[in-house]
Amino acid sequence: MAPLFKDANATLEQALDLARRGEFDRSGEKFLDAARKFENEGSIPGSNRARAYAELFSPGVRANNPQKLVALSGFLRSTLGNTELKPGPRGVGATDLAAQLELTARELNLLGALSSGGGDRAGLAQALQALANDYRQLGDQVLFLPELFNQRAEHVSAKVPMLMALSFETLGTATQALDPLAAAEHFQTAQQYWTQAGNETRGLAASARVESLALQAKCWLCGREGRGHGIQFVSLPIDKDVSGLKVDAASPLPSLDRAGAHVYACNGCFSALHGLADRVAVTRASEVEDRLERHIHALEQRINSLSGSTAFQHR
Repeated sequence: MAPLFKDANATLEQALDLARRGEFDRSGEKFLDAARKFENEGSIPGSNRARAYAELFSPGVRANNPQKLVALSGFLRSTLGNTELKPGPRGVGATDLAAQLELTARELNLLGALSSGGGDRAGLAQALQALANDYRQLGDQVLFLPELFNQRAEHVSAKVPMLMALSFETLGTATQALDPLAAAEHFQTAQQYWTQAGNETRGLAASARVESLALQAKCWLCGREGRGHGIQFVSLPIDKDVSGLKVDAASPLPSLDRAGAHVYACNGCFSALHGLADRVAVTRASEVEDRLERHIHALEQRINSLSGSTAFQHR
């Protein structure tokens, strides 16, 4: 006859069975129950193991909350050493899991800072490279959390080129305003890492950015030379064929795009043209408003005149 009350080990196995079936909330209660029973039995290591499982399957860890990941990592390091945990089909050493949790938390925080914009972008790029190097130290481990909760095999090594690509894109963005050529070199390095990561879309985008930043041109209006399309000069559409007009032979740089549909303008000339266009637009809008008000006034007078004439006829 089975015992009426389960001991600590039996309760722990029951909790693991619930967790493996996806009943995480129920398993959490059972893990804590097992931890209390281990304490009553005088087994602190058993209690710590049960509490580690409870935290591993907690909502915060399942949702990849960085604070929860760091907290669990610290708990594993301080209490379990390299004890093997087997919450799923495959076991994992507590030390290895703690390292993965810590790096995952760092990654989530850095990606959040990256998407928010602003801040010290050069410092952020360095932090991304440091994280990539720390992931590299783990060799070709399989990331445990995606495997446990999403049945997805992600290798640590795949993180390295992705993070390096992001770091060089961040450096390129931070550098482009002052040194477009240096920024182009950063984006070229990013493109190479995206190729290693197997992300063709991001690689093509980085390659296009290299071409744009490396482009040199001469302003059609004032003749100033600049580097970096969208940085030191812009393209302005034209509706006339100017390809046959004589150009300044002193400079080999183009002032017209290959299609002949746009001319290049430096930021100074573009700013002046933009301001002039704004002033012209305001003037035209004022003129249209004045004409509209005159038409409305004339229409009101006509209506009043017709109303007065109709009233006189009815007398």
